[in-house]
Amino acid sequence: MDKKRSHYLVHGLFWKEQMHNANYLKARKNNLCSINKTFSDADLSKARKEAFAYYQSLIDVLYEALGDTYTTDKQARIDLQAFLHAGCSTAVTRIGKMTFDDNLFNEIAVYWVNGKKKKLIHGIWYRPKEKLHQPDELLTLMGNNLIKEHAYYEHYNLPFEDETLCDMTDLNLGFQFVLPTPFDWDGFANENLLDETQSIASLQSKPFTANTSIH
Repeated sequence: MDKKRSHYLVHGLFWKEQMHNANYLKARKNNLCSINKTFSDADLSKARKEAFAYYQSLIDVLYEALGDTYTTDKQARIDLQAFLHAGCSTAVTRIGKMTFDDNLFNEIAVYWVNGKKKKLIHGIWYRPKEKLHQPDELLTLMGNNLIKEHAYYEHYNLPFEDETLCDMTDLNLGFQFVLPTPFDWDGFANENLLDETQSIASLQSKPFTANTSIH
């Protein structure tokens, strides 16, 4: 096994500030922050730990911009939507007959990369208003990838500090042992990931400016 083939990637694509009346294309050029940071080590579990530490540092910086502090992953999925949609965005991308919101790809996420395959194992991503209270297909993908990651460690007898038994029955994946992430698998319900009493408009109206020195 070539251990160098397997590593971790933290990917971020989010807005530094809200611009409700700005021109979308100009705003995208000047205020959309893109991050791709790779973590690799002969001890793959160490690279994983460093990737999640860096991910959490990004979350903390964004909370600082909101004048708030991180409490739980579930709450962060609500609060940080403010960074994942520009507020001024009316632009869409068209591929053939398909049309979709450009913000659809905005996220702050951790990927396990094995060879040329990049697999989402944790993250916070943009949720369109019309899908706020619908089951999220990315959670199923994330659950499957965590199962595969755990199997990879076991197959190659790679050391890891901990594992947790997660209830993924809502995703039709049963109970599974996976490597830990901040996501609360035992406590989540798809329809409750975002509190129905909070609107995306109120979240996007929060004033903030993210630290532009993030790297």
